[in-house]
Amino acid sequence: MINPHQVGLIIFDLHGTVSSSTRAVYEALKSAYRELGWDMFFSQQEMEKHLGETSDAFYQQMTPAEKRSQWKELRTRVREQNINVFREYGQTFPGVTETLKTLKERGFRLALYSTSSRQSFNAAIDALEITDFFEPIECAQENNLTKTELARKFKVKTGTVAAAIVGDSLQDIEAARGTDSLSIGALYGYGGNEPQQADITIKQFDKLLTIFDRRLPIFENILGEIGRKKAAGRPYVVGISGIDCSGKSLFAGAFEKFLQAKGHQTQLISLDDFHNPKEIRCAGKDQADNYYNRSFNINLIKEKLLKPLRGKKAFSVRMTLLDWRTDRYEIEREFSFSRDTIVIFEGVFLFRNELAPHIDYKVFLSITFEESKKRAKERDAEAVIKKYDNKYLPAQRKYLEEYPPRKTADIVIDNTDYHRPHIM
Repeated sequence: MINPHQVGLIIFDLHGTVSSSTRAVYEALKSAYRELGWDMFFSQQEMEKHLGETSDAFYQQMTPAEKRSQWKELRTRVREQNINVFREYGQTFPGVTETLKTLKERGFRLALYSTSSRQSFNAAIDALEITDFFEPIECAQENNLTKTELARKFKVKTGTVAAAIVGDSLQDIEAARGTDSLSIGALYGYGGNEPQQADITIKQFDKLLTIFDRRLPIFENILGEIGRKKAAGRPYVVGISGIDCSGKSLFAGAFEKFLQAKGHQTQLISLDDFHNPKEIRCAGKDQADNYYNRSFNINLIKEKLLKPLRGKKAFSVRMTLLDWRTDRYEIEREFSFSRDTIVIFEGVFLFRNELAPHIDYKVFLSITFEESKKRAKERDAEAVIKKYDNKYLPAQRKYLEEYPPRKTADIVIDNTDYHRPHIM
């Protein structure tokens, strides 16, 4: 099986994978039947079974047996209504637009094919407003090519060695096998049991974001290190640090989901949950020094969580922590650890002497100070942004000078692009 990490091109089938076209096609057929004076002999569900067939085969099946010679007339009348019915009834499956956008941001080439006619194909993608996501786009019928031949053509055109094909029919799986591609079966489509024969199956479209996550090779690298270094019988602490807006929380959350999918027990700890009250955080005159030395209750997190983790025993603790926004102790957190737990500890300044001895594996997410300010403008309120130049970034500079990541971290990751991080 092709490793998803190697894939550069993702080829999608249209109907039953990207587009939920059942209602639109059925309404067009009903209208055509009325014009022809025919009586409908099939339900929407019965029609759906034939949606994966070639255009000619589909219309022959949809034509009454006694009028089979008129199937082309039926096809013509349906196609005349395609644009209108798709605008009114056509829709994508849930999560399609957001998922396609994210896949493009992650650097994947996206292509689209179908066995439908070019007229029907164009009507669907125009009405659904998804054309801009794909290049190339082609119909099998228009080029008199099979899906396998189209997939091969796409790979040559894009110069892609490794591809994946997402579809809901056996034709899509055969296209993947015939082009040495990864096959992904859409179980929610029109193919019945056919998609189950694919290399990977999905029950909803947005699961593709889990399969095609550029961070996965990095997560697997870290997990491999954990496997080599973790001592039996006690939790293992992975520290994820970086300057402000480096993506620590997003990375830590995604890494936790990755570990859980692999069957590991996890516990996430965020340093932001251990802020000191405002009267302590702002006690000094130097804002940068306040941020660096007074922001967090380091002693609390060490005594209640980090030191007990070395005891090699399972334990749980419930804590009432400060909400730094309201400056009140009103956040309830429960932390639970077994001897097999992988602890993910994320926050700023983690690799300083007070905390470093309690962290088994150190991950540093690297971005520039310019990128930090850019992200801050997208994320934070104006009042917070103004503090970057005289509070947050000066403190971070001091930290990086005292604890250079290349000396203190086990792995340094360039996280300038959230979607495409890489090990430095």
